[in-house]
Amino acid sequence: MHNTKVNTTQDTGWGVIYRLNGLFAEVEELCAAGKYDEWNIKLDRIWSNLLYRNPLEFVENNNGDITNVNFSDEDIKKKDFIDKQILKAKYNMSQAKKDLEDSHKVNKEYISAKSKLYKALLMKEIWLRKFMFELGLYLKELEYNPAGAMWGK
Repeated sequence: MHNTKVNTTQDTGWGVIYRLNGLFAEVEELCAAGKYDEWNIKLDRIWSNLLYRNPLEFVENNNGDITNVNFSDEDIKKKDFIDKQILKAKYNMSQAKKDLEDSHKVNKEYISAKSKLYKALLMKEIWLRKFMFELGLYLKELEYNPAGAMWGK
């Protein structure tokens, strides 16, 4: 095996943008299909792709052995909050589902918990889209006026 330095003429940011757009397309399908667990996992994949620029902190013990890896507080704080909301809603859904085992009807607690899960996942998705925008990974928005083709505007 030999080491060869590869010089690319393409901006690697484009690869990230295309990969993220593909992941977001999958998110749209999972959301519409009501596959909440898969939707959440896909959102985590997007998040991991967005963190490629941010450094990790490797924690070492006195012997110099790596004992832990930490994200920056800024990276993890917001995601942890949203993930806790998702876990809370999933827990409430499972508790409400247990109450349904003796009955074949849907109860208000289950519907409410499922609604809260949807809202938490939606918030996570919106936050990730905003994060992507902050990182400059959204393509520029241009106003397109079809009249310009005829009138030169």
